[in-house]
Amino acid sequence: MKNKFQKCAILILTISIGSSDPGDLIDYSHQNSLSLSVIETILSTMGSTGSLPAYPISIYDIQYESHRPDGMVDTLAGLVCLPQSPTLAFPIISYQHGTTLLDDNAPSITGMTLDNLELVLIGLITSPSGFITLFPDYEGLGNPDKFHPYIVADSYTRTIVNMVRAVKQLSFILDGDDQFQFNDQLYLFGYSEGGYATLAAQRGFQLDYPDEFTITASCPMAGPYDLEGTMVEYFLSIPSYPKPYYVPYVLTSHLWSYQGLDVDFHEYFETFWADTLPSLYDGTHSGGDVDAMMPENPLDILLPEVLEDFTNDEDHFFRVTLAQNTLLDWAPESPTYLFHGIGDDIIPYENAQIAFDTFISNGAPDVTLTLFPENLGGHGEVATTCLFAGYDVILGYQAISPKGDLNSDSFITNEDVDLLMESILIETTVTEFQWWAGDVDWDDTHSIFDLLLTSDSMDE
Repeated sequence: MKNKFQKCAILILTISIGSSDPGDLIDYSHQNSLSLSVIETILSTMGSTGSLPAYPISIYDIQYESHRPDGMVDTLAGLVCLPQSPTLAFPIISYQHGTTLLDDNAPSITGMTLDNLELVLIGLITSPSGFITLFPDYEGLGNPDKFHPYIVADSYTRTIVNMVRAVKQLSFILDGDDQFQFNDQLYLFGYSEGGYATLAAQRGFQLDYPDEFTITASCPMAGPYDLEGTMVEYFLSIPSYPKPYYVPYVLTSHLWSYQGLDVDFHEYFETFWADTLPSLYDGTHSGGDVDAMMPENPLDILLPEVLEDFTNDEDHFFRVTLAQNTLLDWAPESPTYLFHGIGDDIIPYENAQIAFDTFISNGAPDVTLTLFPENLGGHGEVATTCLFAGYDVILGYQAISPKGDLNSDSFITNEDVDLLMESILIETTVTEFQWWAGDVDWDDTHSIFDLLLTSDSMDE
């Protein structure tokens, strides 16, 4: 078992010569540190009435490596907020943000500033309460040379898996007030696109990385999980849509993702839109900019024959890609809490209802659906209600681990003693966190002295 010094040396060498594996940390930059008094002042200004912050925080943006299915190497980025405490290990929570078209709105670029109130709200509630909080940018977002594969499920899995890996590597580099330790709890939550990204990543973690990650709990909120059913039926049945830019965002990203950047938009869209869409989704125009140009019914940008084929042919290209990215073909094994507003005028709540019904039918052991009443408003208005409800759920699971707590439950019990004994006597494989937790005397080994100290520290 490598000690922390060896791991840090290897990681620094990896960064210096160029990383080669998905999840390798490429670069990191300190953006800010906030004291408890500053955090309290900001939260008070925002009208937050939650619990008082317990930990000052440090804020970093990071860059890390990811690989696409075609083998192309990506450099992705994100923001991470770290609670400051050298003697405790904290859960990791990945928050998936809502839809934005602007590269300048990527979390790693805006940071925890008033330019991105979503990040400020989530970051200043979660991290000071004892969570290592991740804000992935998503593939392509923040990079003017690449497009964001919007509502393409696998892209979110790659983004979040590799960011979690990179943040774990960061823990072996930072020192002083910014040193931090993760435990074995991992949470996912997000709203709108972030809700879709959360459920997509949860599925990807479970199906593709079961030996590396276990999700403690997941809270997908107001996402378009049922693309091929609920969303298609909704758009084919309505004369207008409050946020029409969402539709070409999905269509252009699916064309670029599955047919390549040289796809001919004239095969799908009216001439004006075929000529205009690529520039509208280049990361420099906001959703409001696009909406100001769009017809009330976003499907009117399609060629008539394409719309007819899309309506009647289940083998149409867009039907096939929407089906491939529908998130109903599995059964979540981790506790899963779906939240949605019945009055949602952007993403119908039936997405959450059919996801819940399907998961139960598929044998999911622990799925909960909460639908908030219509009088709480539409997609934007009910967002804060959903987010606080989801966060309350996560708080109910949270464990902050002292030295000796090898099973990430906040307590030191016989189970922890047994795990440490197995590590010492039969050299069982332990996680990085368990190695940290079992090294109670801080000497980078597991020994009888750690066992004695753990036994003496057991909770009654």
